[in-house]
Amino acid sequence: MRIKTLLLINLLISSILLAYETEDPGTNEEFSMTNKVYKVLRAKEWEAASDTGKIITDLDNGDGFIHLSTAVQLATTLSFYFQDSDAVFLLQLDLGKIDNDKILFEEPYPNEGKRKSAFPHLYSELRTDQIANIWTLERGAFNLPEEVLLQTENSPTN
Repeated sequence: MRIKTLLLINLLISSILLAYETEDPGTNEEFSMTNKVYKVLRAKEWEAASDTGKIITDLDNGDGFIHLSTAVQLATTLSFYFQDSDAVFLLQLDLGKIDNDKILFEEPYPNEGKRKSAFPHLYSELRTDQIANIWTLERGAFNLPEEVLLQTENSPTN
């Protein structure tokens, strides 16, 4: 079941992202799988964000930045860090409402050496009014082998 859910999540995200030719229809910027960024929250984290209007987790607080993922990184992020959650909230950031100078693509942190691609880290506050889309993702898939998850994420084209 977990493989099925991960594949469905990837298909859903890819379908949504591929429906757009550009990040902003008013620009000539080409679409890429890395020009959208996402935040994954557990139910308690989303409830707190809904109450306060601010999106931050204990991990983000401790590390000094907001952990984000690109579309190609989501399946691995979900598998590695949210395996204990029956449902999560996937938030797509509205990059037009965020100072892009505050988003830095850096090595994964913490990094155990497995993940090679640069991750988006937001070094400013993230508010609920800066979210373009929200999806609820429910558990129900097989576990993909770590090597398979990392193949896409660590490919040289990302």
